[in-house]
Amino acid sequence: MPTREDVLAIRTIEEAFDLWTTRVTKREIGLIRAARTYGLLDFTEHAIWEADEEMIPHPAVRRVVERARITSKDVDPSGERSIGVNFEGAIPDRRRIRAKVSWEVGYFFATVHTIDIW
Repeated sequence: MPTREDVLAIRTIEEAFDLWTTRVTKREIGLIRAARTYGLLDFTEHAIWEADEEMIPHPAVRRVVERARITSKDVDPSGERSIGVNFEGAIPDRRRIRAKVSWEVGYFFATVHTIDIW
């Protein structure tokens, strides 16, 4: 697993994500999960607003990144979606949520929303 220093050493989005492929790499996941472990994964105001609007507890979002499946990666810098890795997982109230993690000066939750209820 990458160290705290590995996470802090990242200086560009190209170092955080392999922008040549939509395949999520083990290195990307390792760095994101290390950022979460070391308290280096922040919420943007947008992600906080979305989570609060849908009553998604912030700790549940963090657990989804830690334990849930990785579903996809967006890599087009000129596209409508921000660059980052998408995680999906269930939270205790029986909803499935999606959380996107991106990078700009550090790792952050770019967006959070409910996918469905099961």
